[in-house]
Amino acid sequence: MSKFNGNNNSKTLKTAFERANYKLNAFNDSEIQVVDFNFAERTFYGRVNRKIDPVIPNQNFTKNFHNQDFRIMNFVGDQFKEMYIRYSNALNLSLISQQDANLSELTVIRGWEDPINLYSNFMSSFMNSFLVEKMIPNEKKIHSFDDFLKMFEAHVLENDIGHKLTLSGFMKSRQSSIFNTGLAFQVAPVGFADDSIKESTILDSPNYAFFMNMAKQFGFSVNIQNPSVLVSDLAHPTTTRFRERYDLYNVSTVFEKQYLRTYNFDFDLLSQYLMDTFNSFVYLKPNLKEVYVCNNKTKSNISKRNNIDSIDYNIILLLYIKIRNMEEIFPFSHSEMKSIHSTSVRLFDITPEKALEFIESQFRSRYNTKEGSLTYYKKKFQK
Repeated sequence: MSKFNGNNNSKTLKTAFERANYKLNAFNDSEIQVVDFNFAERTFYGRVNRKIDPVIPNQNFTKNFHNQDFRIMNFVGDQFKEMYIRYSNALNLSLISQQDANLSELTVIRGWEDPINLYSNFMSSFMNSFLVEKMIPNEKKIHSFDDFLKMFEAHVLENDIGHKLTLSGFMKSRQSSIFNTGLAFQVAPVGFADDSIKESTILDSPNYAFFMNMAKQFGFSVNIQNPSVLVSDLAHPTTTRFRERYDLYNVSTVFEKQYLRTYNFDFDLLSQYLMDTFNSFVYLKPNLKEVYVCNNKTKSNISKRNNIDSIDYNIILLLYIKIRNMEEIFPFSHSEMKSIHSTSVRLFDITPEKALEFIESQFRSRYNTKEGSLTYYKKKFQK
């Protein structure tokens, strides 16, 4: 009979108890390689750099796993290759069971998932819904791009819909995952939802102890939410050995050299989605019919809506700041946002990169006091 019966099918008190039972009792205290990636800053492991700036892997530094199709960061690929060879040798020497369906061999079934593709799919769906459900039913209110922006801002901010609309917000949301980091991969068909399947597939495996020892020895953390998911521990001495092959001598240089800060893409991506959505609306509704009364007679005037191919960065910058403020759960007041906007406009005239870096630095300065951060919990428990 299974000792762990938690699952995502219900949200009862019993389910909460079962989840807690799994977290507290599924692993031994000595298994220090087991990590809860849903706690505090660990939630963003590999998705933010040391400054807490959201990041994505630079595809130029990814490679295929040894003998397998999925991709991963280059040093993690090397790290896995050596572990794979050691694991295969143990199997050939009958040091581990050959009858284990999942842990006799290390077969990667899930690797790096490009966050740009996920974000693009999400935004395309969101903007299409906005077009169909808000813009077209209210087409008479949209004379120009400015009218469209006002409607979009009201929909997003006044309704506080909670969507993560920038790439930066997306990478710090539940819509992205550890698999977007290039540091994580999965070796058995085990889901995150059902603890009893984790138990029968991984925890009760005859090769479990060897699997856990190999993970620890080769610098991989085991995800407590799903023990078939291994994550490269960037600070582990073994990982360091593989990092240094690529001149990555500390954790900070990993993110500086092989990852891209998402805030550098936020403005252009948001601007493009806004322009594309408005132009799609113009294509569907090219004419605006206005009815009015003149000399007691009802008349109409038909004007043509025009596509746009550029936008005023001043206006979009303010909207961007407001959206980032929503994504970070409103750390700044309206007057504070106006001040950030004023400075960012001046910096944008120098280079857009300076403006976007400044904006992100303002949100970064408020992060350590944010509820849910490690600093937040430290201060809470010190009281």
